[in-house]
Parts: sequence; C-alpha cells; structure tokens
Amino acid sequence: MNEQVSDEVVQSTINRAILRARGGDGDIVEQVRRAFRSLQSLRRTERPEDINLAAAEHYMYARFLAGATGDPLVKATPVLYGAKKRVYFALGIQDRMATTRNPVLAPNTSVERWGLKGAKDGLRDYSDVNDGQPANRFGASLGTLSKEALRYNKG
Repeated sequence: MNEQVSDEVVQSTINRAILRARGGDGDIVEQVRRAFRSLQSLRRTERPEDINLAAAEHYMYARFLAGATGDPLVKATPVLYGAKKRVYFALGIQDRMATTRNPVLAPNTSVERWGLKGAKDGLRDYSDVNDGQPANRFGASLGTLSKEALRYNKG
C-alpha cells in the first residue's frame, strides 16, 4: 500500500506547476489554486495512476486550502483522508471514493506527508498575503472539506 514516491520528482512537479501558474494575476494563494487545478486536470485525464503526481496534487490542494482559509486544522486532513482510505480499502469499497472513472490509488503515507507539507506552506502563505496575520482561523476550512467529502461517487 505504499508505492514508492520520489521526493525529487514530486518537488520538481510542484515547482513547475507554480512557475506556470505565476504567469497570471493574483497573489501566491491564487497562483497555488491555479497550480492545483492544473495538476488535478493532468491527473484526471492523462496520468491517473502516477503516485508522484498524486503527491504533488495533494500538496497543492492542502497548500491552497490552508492559504485561502488560514485554518491550522488543514494540517490534520492528509492523515484523516489517509485513514478514511485505509478503511474503505479494508472494506473493499474504495471505488466509492472515486471522483472520476479512474481507479482510486491506495493510501500512501508519503502522499500524506506531502499533504502535510502543503498545509504548512499554505499557512505561511496565508500570513504573507494577510499582512503577517497569524493563520489561526480554526474551523475555517470545514465547509469546503465537508463539500469535498460528500462529492464522492456512490459507486
């Protein structure tokens, strides 16, 4: 269940996505949002089983969500999502987590680690774009996360 993730490939994928997203308007949080959408699209259409791309996408989503909301609870979401995946896989119902026709990748602690790194970087982004205001808006991400949790196919 822990396919090997190459940290170098993941970091390079993240760097390239952010560099491409810098071509448009907006602050770092908006650039990260565009980078996330770009990686998400690539994963859904061309490389659904690429574990390194999955790690980069998880990083970018957590970074965007933390940067947009300033919610420190985002740091817990990668591990909680991984736990949910482990339960679904153990029960043989992982297809219920699918958001596309592509297979659901197995839970992976390295992907979770990249998600946590993204959340930490996003909280710094939040402070940077809000004149140094601390990222302590506990619960601000929960509305978005609950919508995300409910969008799975019923499979």
